This record gives sequence, structure tokens and C-alpha cells, in this order.
Amino acid sequence: MLARAISDMSQALRQRIDATETFAADVSHELKNPIASLRSALEGLTHIHDEALRKKLLDIAQDDVRRLDRLVTDIAEASRIDAQLSRTPFELIDLGRLAGRVMRAQSNRDIDPPVRFTSNRPARGTALVMGDGQKLSRVFENLLDNARSFSPANGRVKLHIDADETEIIVTVEDEGPGVPESERDAIFRRFHSVRPERDGFGRHSGLGLAIARTVLEGHNGTIVAEERPDGASGARFVVKLPRAWPDPELDDEPVEAS
Repeated sequence: MLARAISDMSQALRQRIDATETFAADVSHELKNPIASLRSALEGLTHIHDEALRKKLLDIAQDDVRRLDRLVTDIAEASRIDAQLSRTPFELIDLGRLAGRVMRAQSNRDIDPPVRFTSNRPARGTALVMGDGQKLSRVFENLLDNARSFSPANGRVKLHIDADETEIIVTVEDEGPGVPESERDAIFRRFHSVRPERDGFGRHSGLGLAIARTVLEGHNGTIVAEERPDGASGARFVVKLPRAWPDPELDDEPVEAS
């Protein structure tokens, strides 16, 4: 039994080392492109005196800086999620209230093109999970932001929360082009990003859905991309988390992320 335990630990350690090396290689690759572009733009500024061309190079440099800032921020978060989840004590979370708060924040954003957000309102205490509220908030922020970015003008992003005896099921649907079947697994890989042309360069790192999946797996949950069941154009993401029940003896009060 001891030998098997040591073997399992060694295998897990090797997998973690391999994953770390792969992540480091991916990070290096993703950083090289904006750095090379930024270097080229700055070098060009020293030789070009035409104001129109200088302005174009400055715009390119600013886009590269935004891209790098987004990459560094998301890379830092992605690299520490596993460690944070392993140390964070989970609390009883009302997922209906948490998702509603995130959606209200999205609805209040000044976005172009305008998008309508709608959701059902599960009764208080009927959609409870054990988890880290801030990390789960990030999951829904990423999913709603992703749905918004692919939506047409005045399109609708719909969030629905349902529950059965064992699971809380959350779906996020949009009216965009949808996710091709061949891409439905790839979109959850780190740095995999296929953005609509109108979405400004540097606004997305390709880590949003990967972070969402990592957080959900740390909560014993899942996320998949599907086609909409009504046959309409658009993407559909389905999140499932184990349902929690309050302990009446402890009189647990669900909390929300701050």
C-alpha cells in the first residue's frame, strides 16, 4: 500500500511538472508576438516623421501594451488558481443571487453594440453550492463577457439557473454565430481564442474559458459548450455544480462574493 501511494504521488508530481512546463512554454509563445510588434512600432517611431504614420505606429504600440497587460493579468490568475482553491475554505453560496449580481453589473456596462441580458430568478435558497464566491463570480463574468462579445447589436444573452436533487445547472446562451462542433473542446484550452473582428485587439487573452473550467473543476463541477436546443443561431454553455443543502442545526446563511 505504501509503494502504491508513493507511486501515485510520483505520478501526480510528474503530471504537475509537465503541466507547469507546458504552461510556461505557452506563456512564452503568447508574449513573444506583442513584444515583437511593440519593438517594431517603437523602432519605427525613431525613423518616421510623417505624423499620420507616427500616429498609426503609436496606436499599434498602445494596442500591444493593452494586450500585454491583459495577458500578464490573466496569466497570473491562471497560475495561482489551483493553489488558491486548495487552500480556500468553501462557504455556502446562493448561486442564484451571485449570478444575478454579476449579470446586473454586466447590464450596467456601457457597451457597444448594446446587448440585452435576461435571466430567471430562482427562489432564494434553492440554488445552493459550496464554493469560493469570488472564483465563481469570475466564472460567470467570463461567460457573460464572452457571450456579449459574440452577440449582434440588440442581441439577447440569456442566463438560466435550474436545480435537481443533486446538481445546480446554469446555462448561458447568446445569439451569435455559435461554436463549431470541432471547436467545442478546444475553446477551453489556454490561449485558444477566436474573436469577432469588432472585438478590439488585446481585450481578450484566450484564458477566460480555461480559467472558468479550472475553477469549476476545483468545485467538482463541469462546463461544456453545446448548440442551442431550439435550433437558433448562438452558443450555449452549460455549467453543472454539486448541489448543497444547509445544515438546519447550524442555520447556515448563504453568502455572496464581495
